Amino acid sequence: MQLADRIKDFIEANKSSGMSQNKFATALGINPAYISGYIKEGSSYKYADKVEEPAKNYLDNFIQKVDVLQDELPFVKTKDAKSIHAVIGWAVQDRDMAMISGVAGSGKTRAVREYVKTHPDSILIEATINTSAKSLFKILARELGLNDKGSIDELIRQSAEALKKVSRTIIIDEAEHLPYRALESLRRMHDFSRATLVLVGTNKLLINLTASKSGNELEQLSSRVGNKWILGGLSYVDEDKKKIRDDLEAVCKNFGVTQKSCIDLIESLAKGNFRKTEKLLRRAKMLSEYAKTPINEDVVKEATKMLLL
Repeated sequence: MQLADRIKDFIEANKSSGMSQNKFATALGINPAYISGYIKEGSSYKYADKVEEPAKNYLDNFIQKVDVLQDELPFVKTKDAKSIHAVIGWAVQDRDMAMISGVAGSGKTRAVREYVKTHPDSILIEATINTSAKSLFKILARELGLNDKGSIDELIRQSAEALKKVSRTIIIDEAEHLPYRALESLRRMHDFSRATLVLVGTNKLLINLTASKSGNELEQLSSRVGNKWILGGLSYVDEDKKKIRDDLEAVCKNFGVTQKSCIDLIESLAKGNFRKTEKLLRRAKMLSEYAKTPINEDVVKEATKMLLL
């Protein structure tokens, strides 16, 4: 196949993901007019030398990026996910505060996002290490359709007034990053409005709320938490000291893994952590497809060489 035809076919095949002659030229770092001219005239085009080498290298080495949403693991209603949804539901019913905590990768964010999908009255704000009280309430003001100008005190009070009039559930993910002032500001907003407030974070959040260095300076906030859930992972020991791993088996089944020995290995490697389990299975699936073999223990062991577990 001539290079001009390869370019034309490539652009056509990737139109659904936004590919065009202009975008292809941008990827190569050349003038879009060169692509148009080369497709029309082929190797006889006067600027063919500016197109052929970069275009051939690009097409030979192109790796189709997977659409994250399409490739995402179907939502698995694990015990943790069901419990998170229940805890949020109880907090909504009581116009209360709730806290959800667990280690990194335990599935908190995925469960919360799934809740928000089916509850459009929810507002999900994801904090970062740089989120201050002011920036947090500016984000909330915009979500509520309010003016985001003014002092932090004004932002707290106007948000509270708005929340008195509408039923909204405020969910703050990565809340372990919030400084003392931001957490106390959320408490005052909750006091003024009685709006449902859910704090989601790692175990650092739990420690912040229950064992602060300055003699539990967040006591007023922690005393208002009426519901909590601490995630246990995909496999856990129940009250009768029996190992339960139905959730782990459900996740493995999504990748076609049902053999007990293989699931045992995955459990021992990922230790029931949702994110690590998913990444391990995803990498094992990639290797198995490449080798044209089902996912087995050897494939899983090979996959671990590519991951930090």
